[in-house]
Formats: sequence, structure tokens, C-alpha cells
Amino acid sequence: MLCLCFGGVVVSSPERLLSQAQSLTDDLIVAVSSPPGRGAIGIVRVSGSPDAVSSLLHKVVGERVAANLQPRRLQLVALKSPEDGAVVDRGLVARFPGPNSYTGQDVVEFHLHGNPVILRLATLALLAGGARAASPGEFTRRAVTSGRMSLVQAEAVDALVRAESEGAVRAAHRHLGGELATRVGAWRDRLLEVAAALEASVDFPDELHEGEGGWDGADLGLLQADMASLVESYEAGRRLMEGARVVLAGPVNAGKSTLFNSLLGHGRAIVSDRPGTTRDVVSETLSWGGAALRLEDTAGLRGAEDPVEIEGIERSEEATRQADLVVWVMDGRQLLKRAGDDSGNREDRLPVATHGDLLTSDERAKLEQAGWTVVAAPSGAGLSALRDQLVRAVEGGSLGSSLLLHTERQRAALETALSGVSEAIGVGAEEPVLAALGVRAAGRALDELCGEWTDEGVLDTLFERFCIGK
Repeated sequence: MLCLCFGGVVVSSPERLLSQAQSLTDDLIVAVSSPPGRGAIGIVRVSGSPDAVSSLLHKVVGERVAANLQPRRLQLVALKSPEDGAVVDRGLVARFPGPNSYTGQDVVEFHLHGNPVILRLATLALLAGGARAASPGEFTRRAVTSGRMSLVQAEAVDALVRAESEGAVRAAHRHLGGELATRVGAWRDRLLEVAAALEASVDFPDELHEGEGGWDGADLGLLQADMASLVESYEAGRRLMEGARVVLAGPVNAGKSTLFNSLLGHGRAIVSDRPGTTRDVVSETLSWGGAALRLEDTAGLRGAEDPVEIEGIERSEEATRQADLVVWVMDGRQLLKRAGDDSGNREDRLPVATHGDLLTSDERAKLEQAGWTVVAAPSGAGLSALRDQLVRAVEGGSLGSSLLLHTERQRAALETALSGVSEAIGVGAEEPVLAALGVRAAGRALDELCGEWTDEGVLDTLFERFCIGK
């Protein structure tokens, strides 16, 4: 009989999660959860078993105060060192009993004055009370292990913390809200139905009536198309989360550095009439229209003899090869002298002609008809239109309009699932056993995508990027 389970062990998801939750260590972990630096409020977070949390609270706020703490209510306390009883700070504390907490364990948050010295002393007091320092992402990792959130949602938490644009925040919230997990769950249900039909056709071929069980290639074909569409969204999702790499490239003295500074709104790159002034890649991240971009100014391209300039040109060429979008910058006056110049007429390039303020209206119109965006960086003419073009080019209409994959792990898992579905379609009804193997491989990959079955090494790689207190 064919095995219909998609994981390595035939247990239900709730049973698996319960088993992992029970294996969680009960040790207390502590970390500062607020951003570094000074502020009005700083937060120190603790997570552990109910008994361990209660014992810690007795030591740092006193038995009477600890016994009277109401769940999920902020209460004023004096946080004291368990070593000498000295008051570290007076602030608010809230206890969140598990399993309805962030980690699934008992969680305590101390809201103190946002002085790094106070937060360090508070952490030392909690360490002295029996807690240990949390590792990066350990709070969220416990949330995943206890079933409070899926692995996809954990990745969304990381994306929210790191987001540098409004579009990235919106995309991360869609994952955190469970949209991807819901969609993958629907795919998995359809695969189970196909697997059941294949099993029936193999094990009970004589008992099936006409029209029952069997192979539904059309339904699997729709599933294949749906998966392929989401796989293709990865590049847009990656650019949205990381910021698209936009490189200004072109010949020397084309006005790239002036354009770079004008787009940023301040003098970041050195500007000079002397050819070869820019020797290295100069970059800065900015946000326009809900999209994050990493704008890079590069050395002008020409035949050079100076070793330093040659190195700069090589770096420029490498940045161009790795760019998500190349803005090919040319002096508009030189373009008019070089009739038929098509250096900017490439799919991966956005052609821009500079020094538009030194051209006549007829000359500007001629360049625009040839596909060049004409700008005058010092005066700002044409810059607004150029910004709009850049945003459209790098986000491809993806900002908030559709569900996007945004991590390499998600893309790889879904590509594996898609491969399994494609294999099943390829062999079809003629080879139901082979088709079932493809369906099973696809289902297991979907389980891995959502964290239902995941290697510990994958978790280690994911959570080591988190901030300590998350």
C-alpha cells in the first residue's frame, strides 16, 4: 500500500508539534528586546516554564509582588538584584502565561527606562536570578517549536524587523497573517486527494466504478501552474525585501555622480569635471514610492592606464553584472553627436541622457523619441519622472498587489514541490506508482516550506540572523 504521509514519520501535525513542545528545555532565557541606544522605554524579555518564571520573579520583585501579578496587565514594580537587593530600576512588568504567549511558554516583559546602562544591569540581575542569555532568534524559535507560529511566519517576523520600505512591510504582513501558509495548505489538501485516488487505483483497481478514483491530470495541471506562478514571484519579493540594486553606469564625465547626488538629495559622491574622479562604487539605500533601492554610483568606463582607475572600472563592470537594473547614463550633448548610439537600448538598461538644461527643446524631444529619459540634475528637471520609472522597473507592479516569496529557502522548497508535481504529470495515469512518488515528494516539500518537517540546520541558519531579543 502506498504511504500517504508527506513527512518522514506517520504522525499528525498536532502530535508532532506537541512532541517537540514537550522536548523544549525549561531553562529561562533573557534578552533586551528593544533597539540599542537610548530611548524613553527599554524592554527586557524572559521566557521559560511557569515554575522557573515564578522562581525568578520571587527573586527580582519579591514573593508578595510576584504572587499578585495579574496576567497580561502592566503593573509597577521595583526590579532588584537578587544578589544584594539593590534596586536596579522601577518600571512596569507584565506576565503572559503560556501557551497563549509569544513563545508558547510563560513570558515576562520588564518595561524600564530606556538607558542602556539600566538595561544591562537589569539583564545581569535576571541572569543572577537563574536565567541565561538567549541566543539570536531564540524567542521566535521557541514560538515555532511550540506551534505558536509557522516557519514562514517566523521568516515574516525577521522581514518586518529588517524592512526598509512600506512595500516590504506590507509583503511581510501578508506572510505573518498566514496567507502563504493558507495557500500552501490548500495545495497540500489537493495533493492528498490525488494521492488517495492513485492509491485506490493501485490497491483496489477492480473495486472502482467508472468515474471513481483514478487520475485527475487537469486538476494537477492547475496546481502546477499555480505553484509556478508563485516560484516566479521570488525575484520581485527578494528585491522588495532586500532593496533592488540599481547601478548608474556609463562613460566618464557623463554626469553619473551629479545624478547620483541629485537622486539622493545630498552630496554623497565627489563631483568633478576631471575624468576618472570616481574610483570606487559608492552606494546608499533609499525608499521611493514604497520600494527600497540600493543606488550605486560607479567609475566611468573608458580605456585607462592608471592601475587605480583600472581597478575602479573593473569594480564598475562587476557591479553592472550583478545589478537588478542598470541606469545607463550618457551626456545628451554627446549622444546628439553620435547618431544611432544604441548603447542604452537593452532590456536590462534604463537609458538616461544628462545635461538636458544645455539642450534645446527640439534636441530633448529627439532624444526622448529615441527612448532616452532626459534630465538636468542640477535643476532637478526630469528627476521626478526618472524616480517613477525606477520604481516601476524594480518592483514590476508587485507592491502589495500579490503574494510574493521573499527567501531563498521558500523558493527552493517550492521548486522541489513543483518538480514533484511535474514528474507526476509526466508519467500520468499509465504509471500510478511513479506518479504517487512524485506527489509524495511534492507534499513533503510543502511540509518543509511551512516548517512541518525541517532540518535543524535550516532552523539554525534562519534564526542566527535574528536580533537577540526576538
